[in-house]
Amino acid sequence: MNLVRNKFFNQLYHLVFFPIYLLSLLPYAVTNLTLGRMLYFISYTVFRYRYSVVLQNLSRSLPAKSYAEIQQIAKEFYKHLVCMVIETVKLFSMSGDLLDKKVTLVNTELLLHYQQQNRNIIAVLGHYGNWEYLNILPAQLPFKINAIYKPLSNPMMNKLVHYVRTRFGMKLLPANQALRHLLKHKDQPQLSIFLADQFPGASEHAKFDFMHQSTNMFNGAEKLAIATNAVVVYLEMKRKPGNCWEIRFSLITESPKETSNQEITKCFADKLQQTIKIDPSYWLWSHRRWKD
Repeated sequence: MNLVRNKFFNQLYHLVFFPIYLLSLLPYAVTNLTLGRMLYFISYTVFRYRYSVVLQNLSRSLPAKSYAEIQQIAKEFYKHLVCMVIETVKLFSMSGDLLDKKVTLVNTELLLHYQQQNRNIIAVLGHYGNWEYLNILPAQLPFKINAIYKPLSNPMMNKLVHYVRTRFGMKLLPANQALRHLLKHKDQPQLSIFLADQFPGASEHAKFDFMHQSTNMFNGAEKLAIATNAVVVYLEMKRKPGNCWEIRFSLITESPKETSNQEITKCFADKLQQTIKIDPSYWLWSHRRWKD
């Protein structure tokens, strides 16, 4: 039964992969004028993809904004969402040299300082900007890069994501294997990337005031940092002209075992909140973040 199922999803993967790959070969301007405009029209105008969720999240998170301002931010969010889809499609064939030009790292000396001390580093970030562009980091930094993730339930989608994220040497590390891997390789400095703003479940006890709402936060990165004594940094993405991104690192703590309970998670939440408030349109507002 599993053999038949795996064969089916493998065939489905190739049926989906090749059209996306061919589409990715088109010039960005052509893709934007065709696929981009179509996706924006369908998601924002026709089907209003999760529009009520977006408006509710924005209204509660930015109470000082007028309704007209909330609507404008929502519109800019949908433009960004479409842009992110196109950028991700382009990653199926984009060369490493071109992607390297589109991603600028700021303050890498912070990472190199701890790498020279033979320290593991955990970089926490939110669903802000286009995190798929982080797959170029192994080509830009002189140490191993892991992306800690939760495998998707759909095997075909999981395989597509795996292809995009590992093209330039990044290792995908399932969350339930991260601790064992880092402890096993504790003498080999590595940077592990952790998307830490997803909904953790109603049973999670790390609760903070985040974007003017009582919010359950996922504290897996904090637990992992304390268990492995890893340096924790915040990773921030900023949009630049020409479909480029600037990535900046800032220190959260170099001594995780000396922090108080939930201190690391709260610091991350505060930094992400500051990032979102600077330009709200780049956060993933369509996610049902406060569904509890």
